[in-house]
Amino acid sequence: MEKHEFSRQYLESISTADLISLANDYGIDIPSNLTRRFIIGELMELAEELENDAESDNDVQLTDDDVSLPDTLPKSYNETQIFAVQRNPAWIFVFWDISESQLSILRNDPSFEGLLLHVAFFDTATGDTPDDSFDISISEEDREQYVFIPAGKKYAIINLKGKFDGGEPRVLAYTKRLEIPQEGSAVSSLQPGQKLEMSKLEKLSGMEEIISTHYRKHRQSFS
Repeated sequence: MEKHEFSRQYLESISTADLISLANDYGIDIPSNLTRRFIIGELMELAEELENDAESDNDVQLTDDDVSLPDTLPKSYNETQIFAVQRNPAWIFVFWDISESQLSILRNDPSFEGLLLHVAFFDTATGDTPDDSFDISISEEDREQYVFIPAGKKYAIINLKGKFDGGEPRVLAYTKRLEIPQEGSAVSSLQPGQKLEMSKLEKLSGMEEIISTHYRKHRQSFS
């Protein structure tokens, strides 16, 4: 509605029928016995509410800076934490961050020798003692790592640890317990030169190509 329709001068210049029609357009319920003066008063009150709403909307202004997104994410969020995402049954993608204060504490310790990822495997979802584990040395600048999972492993926890001369590695952060998808026995026992019989459904899933690609690029994992 145009602004002049809410001026008192304009409202008083139109007929009562037009006032009622105008009120109906804006959802104002007009009783049959309501006089022109009250109809105009209702419309003027509505005009004041709309004007206040418009001023309130104008108080919040967005600029390009408010909605623009950075081209790249920051390398660090200055928090010591680690996460793991299962890429497939054979590989886990691990990424982590270390706060500046934590790094400063480590660097100021004369016995500090570096960082490592401790990959621990468990047979159950609640077991406390790992049945197997291995370490991966990483640098202070590293923030991500693919970890190969040997066949038959069921659960894994990846610890970010600091190494110290003459002492046990110290846990800085650790992932939640990750359940590793279990592949079929035919796949887990596959060896180079062994012919693998697959069902039509398995072939349709692309398993043949996955195994072939894995063997070409990661032969050492079959040893």
